[in-house]
Amino acid sequence: MQTLIQIIETWWTGASRGAPGSFLRNAVPERVSIPDCTLSDPVLLHLVRYDESRWFAIDHGTEVVRFAQQHSEAFPLTIEHTAAGVHVAFLGYHARRRPAKAVSNVLLEPNCWVRIIGNYRVAQESGWAYRKVVFNIFHGPALRANELMASKPPVARIDHQRHLW
Repeated sequence: MQTLIQIIETWWTGASRGAPGSFLRNAVPERVSIPDCTLSDPVLLHLVRYDESRWFAIDHGTEVVRFAQQHSEAFPLTIEHTAAGVHVAFLGYHARRRPAKAVSNVLLEPNCWVRIIGNYRVAQESGWAYRKVVFNIFHGPALRANELMASKPPVARIDHQRHLW
């Protein structure tokens, strides 16, 4: 069994807090089609980025890749395969300043998926930068991810978004 993690990142500044930028930013989808993948690795990653500088247009160049150590350090998730399925823990972005502690835990059975949403802001010289991250995590054959994610609702939609200003 494979676990496919689709991460949809959206970056913006205060310039997109009002119209027309906020309209475009809020139209960013929470799930996009996953390219065909022939990798047999147990954990795969599909990273999609939207940002203000490209008027929130999708980056079509993203492919499915192996989920490597640098990815687990960049994104606050732990994935543990067990006999019952895959255990997914979301650590939250605030956990970087203290020992990591899961703020959400989900056990995914085969052919199921979960959506976890988080956001945060980062201080920059010119003001604040904001980031929203959507994690769509599917446990099952990667080749069936699009079909099953489109036809079945997630087992949970966990929303950890906070008011950022």
